[in-house]
Amino acid sequence: MKDKRVLVGLVGASLMLSSFSAVAQSAGDGQPAPTRDQCLAAHHSAQELKRSGELLESQAQLAICSSVGCPGPIISDCGQWISDLEQITPSMVFDVRLDGKQVSEFQISVDGTPVTDVTKAFKVNPGRHVVRAELPNFEPQEETPVLPEGQRLRLISFAFKSNEPASEPAGGAPVAPIVPPPPVEPKRPTPALVYPLLGLAVAGFGAFGVFSVIGHSKQNDLEKSCKPDCTDAQLQPMKRNYLIGDVSAGVGVAALLGAGIVYFTRPADSTSSAALSVRVGAATPRDMSSFAVSLERRW
Repeated sequence: MKDKRVLVGLVGASLMLSSFSAVAQSAGDGQPAPTRDQCLAAHHSAQELKRSGELLESQAQLAICSSVGCPGPIISDCGQWISDLEQITPSMVFDVRLDGKQVSEFQISVDGTPVTDVTKAFKVNPGRHVVRAELPNFEPQEETPVLPEGQRLRLISFAFKSNEPASEPAGGAPVAPIVPPPPVEPKRPTPALVYPLLGLAVAGFGAFGVFSVIGHSKQNDLEKSCKPDCTDAQLQPMKRNYLIGDVSAGVGVAALLGAGIVYFTRPADSTSSAALSVRVGAATPRDMSSFAVSLERRW
């Protein structure tokens, strides 16, 4: 308990000494010490300003009422209040970067007031503030932080980014984009054998229809004339027509299958392959890698 009192006494003494030093400096500059009435007014005004949140203005009044020319009790109060206000007065520090690197040639203003020394913490009253950063050859940036009482050394950062210039070749001419040549669809002409096979299929199905009708007609005649005692000689024409119809149908089916096999398995035309090789040969070596990838995906 005794140590606490000693500590408090030392703090008060140091505050009073700092106040005396400020007054002595003011006197050295030719400024007169405040009168008793000025001390009382500053003492009262400092409390009102603190209650309204104007901490910076309150500190200015405390600097007056803590001067040597003021009464002792007022100096003691104002010296203690200066210490208290120092702890709760918000402040901010600034960090300005260009492409991720810190820069030194920039200007900062807070609520329209230029910051003369950006290397030190800038004190502000509690509340919202407009911080503006300006960098040569760049559009200014603004931040609107809200600082409550007691928030000290609040970091306000700005990140500027430079536009990268478009790359140009050594000669200065723009480089045309590499576009692979369009794929050449191979031509697959219809083989000549397909047409005779289709004709044979049509003929076979046609013969099947004709002989089936003839055989059916013969069967009707036999059913009317000799059924059920028809001889083999009488049945022979009907059977022959049915047999020829069945064989014709088989020939038609075989011819149709043959035409389909020949058509769907036909090879590509050699002239299209030659055209493709000519296109590939015309491509520059620079284009070959991208064209090869495109050709592989399409084929």
